[in-house]
Formats: sequence, structure tokens, C-alpha cells
Amino acid sequence: MNFKCILGGIVAFGMLSGVVLADEEAEDEALAERLAPVGRLCLQGQECQRAVTQHTAADATEAAASDEPSLEEVAQYDGEALYAKASCGACHAAGIAGAPATGDSTAWTARLAQGTEKLYANAINGIGAMPPKGGRFNFSDDEIKAIVDYMIDELE
Repeated sequence: MNFKCILGGIVAFGMLSGVVLADEEAEDEALAERLAPVGRLCLQGQECQRAVTQHTAADATEAAASDEPSLEEVAQYDGEALYAKASCGACHAAGIAGAPATGDSTAWTARLAQGTEKLYANAINGIGAMPPKGGRFNFSDDEIKAIVDYMIDELE
């Protein structure tokens, strides 16, 4: 009886150690893949410069085909598209941190009474917890105004 238990233990240990070693090999391969260099340094005038230039052009083509439109692709002053691209809804969809919720006319009443120019100024310069331009400093003032106009239009 003891012999069978000992033999069973040895067999089980052997099988488990094989599984552990196989897992370690897979982990080592995954680690090596993650740590592999993604590029190489080429100084100007070296032969490898051409390969880098070709790779960069391919990357630019791939980036142009990505799902997310660039600012240039968004209609210049399409407030709804800019609102989505700027992620304004992160706060304004639910009225987080005192932000008036998009479409909630009650929350906008006092703000609308101050006039559109004041709304533009608040959106451009920031107000309360909202940073200037909602943190999208790459947006022009006119794009921010288009977003404000869109939010006002959503009240009607």
C-alpha cells in the first residue's frame, strides 16, 4: 500500500513538474516577445535610413485608415462630431461635477440667461471643475463655440 502511494506521488510530481516547466517556457517566450526591440537606431547617411523612411510611410498610411477621424476629417464646425471627439459627454451626459447635462433645459436656464457670449467664454476659459476648452487645447475657439452651439441646440 505504501509503495503504491509513493509511486503515485512520484508520478504526480513528475507530471506536475512537466506542466510547470511548459508554463515557464511559454512565459519566457511571451516575455522575450514583449521585450523585443521595436526599431533600430540609424544615423543619417547610413543604409538603414531608407528602411526607416519606408516604414514611416507605411505607418502614416495605416494611421490614415484608422477608425477614429482626425480633426481635419471632422466637419470643420460640426458641433455634434466635435462634442463626441472632445469627449464632452464624459461630464455633460450625466451632469458630473456641476456640468449642465446635455439636453437638460432646467440645468441650462440660468446659464442661457447670461447670453451665448458668456457661455462661449466659460467653455473657452474654463469654469468650475471644467478646464479651459474642456482640456482639449488642440481645439480652436471656433470649434469650442460649435460644441456650445450644439449643446444649446440639444435643448430645443
